[in-house]
Amino acid sequence: MSDAPLWEELAPAWERGRALLWDSTRAVSEWLVDRLEPRPGQTVLDVAAGTGETGFLAAPKLLPGGRVISSDLSPSMVEAARRLAPAFGVENADFRVLDAGRLELPDASVDGVVSRFGYVLRGSPPPALREIARVLVPGGRFTFAVWVERARNPWMTVPADVMVERGHLPPQDEAEVRLSERRNPAAIGPLLAAAGFAEAEYEELPLAYRFASAEELWFFVSELRGPVAAALAKLGEAERDAVRAEVERRAARAGDGFELAGVSLNVATSSLR
Repeated sequence: MSDAPLWEELAPAWERGRALLWDSTRAVSEWLVDRLEPRPGQTVLDVAAGTGETGFLAAPKLLPGGRVISSDLSPSMVEAARRLAPAFGVENADFRVLDAGRLELPDASVDGVVSRFGYVLRGSPPPALREIARVLVPGGRFTFAVWVERARNPWMTVPADVMVERGHLPPQDEAEVRLSERRNPAAIGPLLAAAGFAEAEYEELPLAYRFASAEELWFFVSELRGPVAAALAKLGEAERDAVRAEVERRAARAGDGFELAGVSLNVATSSLR
């Protein structure tokens, strides 16, 4: 089932919370753009771009003559990226609604592809990998980041576990478990090879979402955490307060605030086709 309706619903909150998300994860985007090696005159596709920041880091490196295609499955996310581009000083960006599994772009039409925390590994085999290989020029670079297994990502598990334990979300299904289990080099390498990519470089990058206050932590959980946020919106005030108290109890403390840690797996490879 497509996640587009969920992200359409969450896009306004993501735009409001963009700075919090970006401050905590910018190092991932910087790694991806560095390994992408964008050069003047090239075209770079940002897949599942969200509010667009990763592609916007690459955009100046494509001048003169190059451009970034900032794409997402959610039209509202695409419009949010369009609004944000001027704040990054980006004028060489196109904005497209694109499905990673069915990219409406010609063969060999982009020089590089970047994707930060998109669903590029979903499916057996992942259609997004096949499509990205198709639209890349031979030798074109592909860099992406995925979260390692859930157990090492409290930012995922703390809010979700509370909701599951209180009966507001179902446990992970088999497809979600399989997806979590393939977020490691041993599983990703064969998927990339089958899709037409060279041997990849991998690097784990620990990071943390940091919150100055309990209110900021709750904003993250109740408005930015995907299915958790959608489920919370259906609860009454008393139950929301109970969930909030339990999340605060389980979150790590960071000075006067809170912290939810995570580990990103960053991947860089090239097309062999």
